[in-house]
Amino acid sequence: MNEGRQSGLTVLEILISLLLLSTVVLANGVLVRALGLLGAAQASPSRYERPARLRTLAMEFVQAEMEYLRNRSYDELRDPAACSSTVPVPLRASGGGPGGRVPADGYLPGEPRLPSVFAAADILITDEPIAGAAPDNCRPRRVSVNVYLQPADVTGGVVLLRGETVRAP
Repeated sequence: MNEGRQSGLTVLEILISLLLLSTVVLANGVLVRALGLLGAAQASPSRYERPARLRTLAMEFVQAEMEYLRNRSYDELRDPAACSSTVPVPLRASGGGPGGRVPADGYLPGEPRLPSVFAAADILITDEPIAGAAPDNCRPRRVSVNVYLQPADVTGGVVLLRGETVRAP
């Protein structure tokens, strides 16, 4: 018989198993959030009230809106008063072009939806200054998307996130 062999666990085996278990728990972040270590715990139970999450949601909306506007033709973004074209400009309730307040003016077909946590978003389309004359007076257009967190931010002009691009004929 083997009299020199012991049954059971040694201290080294226990330490290694504890190390492996703690590595798995920390990798999942369960212990970090539960104990509030490293500032990961939030006082608010709502995931939308975390500043990083709000900026991420705003960024996702701005990127989707910019992609939506990039896929539209220049004729739909042009200034109908200055730039002559036979293509009609899509209208929102408050004026010409696809610019305006989202969602107050309603969504155009295929347009991304503003997350309900935000008060509003603006789509501003303006002429981009250029040297010399533009063909048919159709200047490049600067497209800006502004996202506002609270209703007071809309009236105060406090933009949470802005995205911009330029489109030319």
